[in-house]
Amino acid sequence: MRIRSTRNRTAVAVVCAAGFALVATGCNDNLAQDGGSTEAPSKAPKKPSASASKAVDSDAGKTLALGEATPITYKRSDKTGTLRIAAKSVVKGAQSDLDKVALNAEERKLQPYYVTMSFENIGKNSIHYPFLNTPTHLRDSRGEEAKSLITLGGDVAKCPGEDPDDFNANDTATLCKVFLLPSSETPSVVSYTGDFDKEPVFWTAKED
Repeated sequence: MRIRSTRNRTAVAVVCAAGFALVATGCNDNLAQDGGSTEAPSKAPKKPSASASKAVDSDAGKTLALGEATPITYKRSDKTGTLRIAAKSVVKGAQSDLDKVALNAEERKLQPYYVTMSFENIGKNSIHYPFLNTPTHLRDSRGEEAKSLITLGGDVAKCPGEDPDDFNANDTATLCKVFLLPSSETPSVVSYTGDFDKEPVFWTAKED
């Protein structure tokens, strides 16, 4: 059977050579069907991720799912750049987590929440003292802004991260920010305003 198969392939190849201009496509099919090999098709290029294919600031004013990234313009006085950002999580904390934070009596009655953001510098500009997390805000179910706390990296173990002094091209950072809400309220949306000339980007604040 092996010798016969070889003769069949040889005969097909001769016919193909004789009539190449007319039957090249058909010959390739015959060779493949009879055990010959044809060139494998090249793999299709990978499609870019949804966030990579978005236009800068195209999600301004929109509400995204928690974890969905989007490219934005970052502008603060003389600091300008292009960032890809995402609200990663909203976690309910406890007052006992804030023992190292100076709080007044009223603040001690509020419920802490920890919002974690991811940042990537996808532009060409290096940003000196960017204060990346400053534009991050949390709103409650009434639409009211939660009270934000200024903390250092080691103040709240469950909410780490400090803004870098320099944020260069291709740098990434994951930062957490502490917010306080009345105990009767729940988080509604996370917002981020990279450029005051544009609408903020919002994320649904599904609590973890």
